[in-house]
Amino acid sequence: MENWPEIDVPDRHPEVLSGWLHIQQAVEIVQAAMTSRMERQAETSLTEHGALFRLATAPNRRMSMLRLADYLNTSPSGVTRLVDRLVRRGWVAREVPPENRRQTDAVLTAAGLEALTTMTRPAYHAALEECFGSLLDGDDLDDLRRIGRKLLEGHNRFDAEKFAASPLNE
Repeated sequence: MENWPEIDVPDRHPEVLSGWLHIQQAVEIVQAAMTSRMERQAETSLTEHGALFRLATAPNRRMSMLRLADYLNTSPSGVTRLVDRLVRRGWVAREVPPENRRQTDAVLTAAGLEALTTMTRPAYHAALEECFGSLLDGDDLDDLRRIGRKLLEGHNRFDAEKFAASPLNE
């Protein structure tokens, strides 16, 4: 670009940049498509479903707000806004555990579990297949799992507990 100073870049820079932009844009596009489908089918977002799922699979269907933010890969303020929306819908409640008065937990309500099982989970699986799975073959999926895990491990962020129970996580 005009008037940009010269910088030293590795020889592989064009390939690395291209790979990064392809994966970054693909994830954003797929997430937006899945959310759009889920909003049409279940009146919920991909992130809201993710929160319901994480809470449903947590011990006692509860999780600290900070841990939920970590599991959803979002900020504490982002998870606060998300939980606010779920509280308004009656799907989640906030509780302060008696053993730690400085902590706030998000707790899945009976209505939230019902919404997950009858609305958001079916919509999620349909959106996942339509917007992602139907576009890839088995080799593609194997490559994505391998690459994703390699990137997570390279940043010391692979945590099998964060993934749904699956024999593929071994």
